[in-house]
Amino acid sequence: MMKTLYLFLTAVLFCPLVVPGQDSGIPLQSTSYHLIDRLDILGGASGFLHTEIKPFSRRDAAAFAMHCDTPEQSWSKQTRSDLQYLFNDNQEWVAGVSQTDMWQERQPVYTDSSRTFYRLSGPDGYTRPRVVANERPVFGIFYRTPANFFEVNTPFFRLKANPLLNVHLARDVDSNQLLFANQRGIEIRGDVDRRVYFYTSILETQERFASYVDRRINQYDAVPGALRYKDYKSQLFGNTRGYDFNVAQAFIGFYATRHIGVQFGHGRQFIGNGYRSVFLSDFGPPRFFLQISTKVWRFHYQNLFFELNPTSADAARPNRLLPKKYAAVHYLNFKATPRLSFGFFEATVFNRSGQFELQYLNPIILYRTVEAALGSPDNVLIGFDGKWNLFRRVQFYGQFLFDEFRFDALYQPRERGWWGNKFAWQLGGKYVDAFGIDHLDLQIEWNAARPYTWSHRDSLNSWTHYNQTLGHPLGANFKELVGLVRYQPCPRLSFNARIVTAQQGDDTVLQNWGADPLRPNRDRVQDYGNSIGQGVRNELFIAGLDVSWALYHNLFIDANLMYRQKNSLDDSLDERNFIVGGGIRLNIWRQALDF
Repeated sequence: MMKTLYLFLTAVLFCPLVVPGQDSGIPLQSTSYHLIDRLDILGGASGFLHTEIKPFSRRDAAAFAMHCDTPEQSWSKQTRSDLQYLFNDNQEWVAGVSQTDMWQERQPVYTDSSRTFYRLSGPDGYTRPRVVANERPVFGIFYRTPANFFEVNTPFFRLKANPLLNVHLARDVDSNQLLFANQRGIEIRGDVDRRVYFYTSILETQERFASYVDRRINQYDAVPGALRYKDYKSQLFGNTRGYDFNVAQAFIGFYATRHIGVQFGHGRQFIGNGYRSVFLSDFGPPRFFLQISTKVWRFHYQNLFFELNPTSADAARPNRLLPKKYAAVHYLNFKATPRLSFGFFEATVFNRSGQFELQYLNPIILYRTVEAALGSPDNVLIGFDGKWNLFRRVQFYGQFLFDEFRFDALYQPRERGWWGNKFAWQLGGKYVDAFGIDHLDLQIEWNAARPYTWSHRDSLNSWTHYNQTLGHPLGANFKELVGLVRYQPCPRLSFNARIVTAQQGDDTVLQNWGADPLRPNRDRVQDYGNSIGQGVRNELFIAGLDVSWALYHNLFIDANLMYRQKNSLDDSLDERNFIVGGGIRLNIWRQALDF
């Protein structure tokens, strides 16, 4: 069975290559996502990108920015700076995305007193800078362009290499604990013959987290977003307890046809337009995946096949191979108009004692049909989402996920609160250039999940990986309100503020009230009368402010404030943290630990 799967993967990866290749994606959480989101809402290139499917390819990001960069668009100076950032960050694709995505004539190189520009000329005679080269690279080798420490550009081989660095110090004022992060690594991407592309990154981390993160690590034997870890005691800061772990991502890919791209390796994906996702988020660690992405007409169709671990190495016995489970995912996005799109999500999680169920390799058929035909106990998820851009200022978006559902249980008096009605939803809105203020962007989002959502009667089939959820970081049995304010008064300075409030029902050691997707739902407390917040009720409040000053391209000085308070009916679960910190960061994009 596994030999058949490996033969299939070999055939996919090494089939004849006859068309230009795809490229590595933009790292999730990067500044580029918010810039592209702004431009999409403002109507800069409406209908060009399916923003629900992340990560974006660098080629698509470059083409999107080129479509926005026209003389007809009356962009502000700040927005022109955003476009230049996208050009610099994806410069290998700016001068030649495709014959339909660029003007076909490239002008000679123009040099002024400080920089060299590659310019593209349109039929209207309007010229604009696209790719900027440094006149004086460091030692004549490094930083030839603003975004890349080292690069090779030949007709048949391109390579970009960048260091990764994050040094951050903070103090939890309430507990008087010193917190720190020391992260170093390297990121390399490139392509051969513009047909095969590759990406690899390794990030080594020693970090001391706040007490609420420590509690979660102790509960699940897993560091959020990471795989195996070990304890770390800093010699510099005394016997402060921390964690030592690595995060590695790597994949290879190509276009099998002009419109069908293939990736294979380890990485993360995100589906949705929100701060959170109830379909597939990037909160968990990298997973082993095969991805087939088809973009044609108004459709973007993505197939994902995962190999996952139902537990973590630190929770298992030492020197034992971790058990495996698998997931197959379909997501189809359709742009009904340039500003209105709809999506359909489907996933199944299954465990076959180390074997992949080959019938789930069918890239089109509905998984529920396959599951029924197999007579299998697999966990199938189905969801729908939508996005609507209005007035070149506002976006409404939402998701609805069915894990299991029976309509009559919603209104039958004897069956209300049936445990098997497991579903989650998201509703959100964005308002860019709010109140006429350039680069003041607001976002509000409501998320909720009923008890036992993403769980299964067999805990091996839950929507999780390495003891971490693939959906919302709060697990299930919650409702949450998120408010975000982003303001960038000038290209180098940005403010990001957030408020998160949530109500959740926690489980106890002996009672499963539906908060933890890792617990099998066959040991539930009751069949009927279930509602959001049941169990040990708690209230969560988080307020955060991040201020960043860009010293250079993707080099930032950061200052951070975070206040978090959790009030529980069980006083032993109460927590309060007030964290003040700052640091320096290069080519690293961190996800806020808002849970």
